[in-house]
Amino acid sequence: MSKQREATPFKNNEQLPAAQSTYSYTVDELREFVKCKEDPVYFIKNYVKIIHVDKGLVPFEMWPFQENMVRNYHENRFNITMCSRQVGKSTTVIGYFLYYILFNVNVRVCISANKQKIAVDLLGRLKLAYENLPRFLQQGVRRWARLEIELANGSVAFAAATSSSAVRGGSYNVLLLDEFAFVPENIANEFYASTFPTITSGKETKIIMVSTPNGMNLFHKFWMDAEQKNNDFKPLFVHWSEVPGRDEAWKLDTIRNIGGPEKFAQEYECVGPETILTVRDTLTGHIRMITIHDLYEQLYAA
Repeated sequence: MSKQREATPFKNNEQLPAAQSTYSYTVDELREFVKCKEDPVYFIKNYVKIIHVDKGLVPFEMWPFQENMVRNYHENRFNITMCSRQVGKSTTVIGYFLYYILFNVNVRVCISANKQKIAVDLLGRLKLAYENLPRFLQQGVRRWARLEIELANGSVAFAAATSSSAVRGGSYNVLLLDEFAFVPENIANEFYASTFPTITSGKETKIIMVSTPNGMNLFHKFWMDAEQKNNDFKPLFVHWSEVPGRDEAWKLDTIRNIGGPEKFAQEYECVGPETILTVRDTLTGHIRMITIHDLYEQLYAA
């Protein structure tokens, strides 16, 4: 099949086709396009590239729990994921966001993190993955800025710090709350009160909340309610041992290098609602065993 193509780069970036660019697909490319549109996991595994700390730019070879994350995000409107550190959670979400803006028309996604610098970095990962897609999967580009990109299909990806003012008034189809457990409590509560009603009022809008645990806060409450089916969020727990190569020997090495078992428990164990604590009443000296969930309920009731 002969192909006639007009290569018009966006602002002299040969990896970015301009919005007015045209492209003639081969039959095989059309078949691949359909496969990618029908299955986000297939698209990410076969076409998304990421930066590996040792190897540089490499294909995103997804682990099983990362595939589960993407399927959850694709099939459910509200998702909450509690993860150990360094399991590729943010990269996985970014892969799904890239899929979402490529294969949907006139949608808006917001990448929100506890710090704007982190949100900008996540958008940068999405931009890098986009630049390294084969041409038949790319849309033309209308805008390519530090905080926002817009494609020729009308879809937009936006980066912001998690705050009520950052996304207030915006209409978003998917909202990522990255490391939501680390957003200061007053900001998280204000954000919840002002922003969640707008997002949840739609019939197809999505919220993806992803974080490592950080004590008893709004993220913890969302997680507990999700586990007990008191809200509509789909919970997914990712333990450090689900990453290939992380075994007891890895754990011992990490404990030695990270500063001890307490630090490891904080960063990697993902202490959850059913974790049993030993607590001591400072007034009576009485010692008892209690789950984090029950302790939180008692403190919250008080």
